[in-house]
Amino acid sequence: MWGLLLAAWIGLQNHVTLPPWTGAAESPLPLQPRIPQPVTREGHLQSIQTDLSLNSWDFLDSVQINLPVSWQLTGNARSWSELKRFFQKLPEADCRRIEIYHWGDSQIEGDRITQNLRDNWQSRWGGRGPGWVLPITPASSTAIVGSVVDGSINRTSGFGRGQRANALRLPFMATNEVQDSAIWKVRGNGRASLTNKGWTWTNIWSDNTGKATLSPKATASTLDSLSWNHAPVMGDLSMALEPQEIHGIFLGQKHGVYVHNLPLRGSSGTLFTDVPESDWLRMKKEHPPALFILQFGGNAVPSIQSSQQARWFAKKLAKNIRLMQQLFPAVPVIFIGPSDMGKSTKPFVGLPLVIHALKAEILTTGAMYWDLQSAMGGPGSMANWVRQGWASKDHIHFTRRGAKEAGERFEQALYAACQSFRNPEMASYSNLTSAHSDFP
Repeated sequence: MWGLLLAAWIGLQNHVTLPPWTGAAESPLPLQPRIPQPVTREGHLQSIQTDLSLNSWDFLDSVQINLPVSWQLTGNARSWSELKRFFQKLPEADCRRIEIYHWGDSQIEGDRITQNLRDNWQSRWGGRGPGWVLPITPASSTAIVGSVVDGSINRTSGFGRGQRANALRLPFMATNEVQDSAIWKVRGNGRASLTNKGWTWTNIWSDNTGKATLSPKATASTLDSLSWNHAPVMGDLSMALEPQEIHGIFLGQKHGVYVHNLPLRGSSGTLFTDVPESDWLRMKKEHPPALFILQFGGNAVPSIQSSQQARWFAKKLAKNIRLMQQLFPAVPVIFIGPSDMGKSTKPFVGLPLVIHALKAEILTTGAMYWDLQSAMGGPGSMANWVRQGWASKDHIHFTRRGAKEAGERFEQALYAACQSFRNPEMASYSNLTSAHSDFP
């Protein structure tokens, strides 16, 4: 009998197809969104399939989102579940703050890409004001119109040329120092978006004991001496600042959606692990994130010439993402990969290596990945965007029109994901593939 069993086992080994996990290792395919099944706990039926049925999302039922495959978000089961919980929070913005932190390189400077999300989401779910701003930045944000009308404010960066380690502080990884005194006048830029105006809460993130006075007069809130409640700001707001080191100034409300534009010119996104833990804890307490969006990779491309270098870079980025996940459990992270670059596919040999490494490594963290190069049209698409006026002649940076297009495509990818959560029969993205082939 044992002889017969042994012979049968040898035969199976020689003639039956081997299971896939015994072959060469391959990158795991990203899972598509899956509707979680209700689970029973202590005899009660519990389900997370709730808030997405609210009226705030009814507009998706009438929107036909024919999403090209190249525009889709990818992630694993964990990332889809976390993203769904984020969508469930958005309709609650009428009674709480929903803060999204968008860090990126120079591609997002001046509120590019970020503005599209903030404008649309504040118009739909509420919120007034641009969120975090700084008086002095390398590129002015179109969300505000600000100027130093008396005294001086100096900027120190924690990254790039002339960096100082003690300036690597949240949320901008840079600081503004008021040495003697200064008056900064600011107003929301209504030409960019009407929701930039009308904020009712101003909060200065400062390490020092310096004080400030607002004009028109405002009432100090209970948070600290650098926080005020006031009437909606439709014109200019003046801040008389005493000596202090400013990390950021929040212009917003106690409720609503805020997508913070946090550009880090020249950065590759590997600096988050060097930020003091006290800053993360303060953020968690006073301005907790509901979603992280990271957009990096382009600055690393020119120096990368091999797959090994690309993998090393991707692993460093993944380490930064894991830190965020450790500090903020269940807060989703979406990583936006680098755009297409160059007049052709030849000048930047590291670009495909970086994109391939990022796709493989980012998904292992439980974060989501959005391939900006693919959403543009794939390798070589930058030349088409330049011809259409969507990118500048350096064949690297978007124009404002191109940034708006990129932001809209990203937002459609998010809406398509949310629509699949609301409609289980649409959970397979294969049903969302567009029949169009004329995307640039």
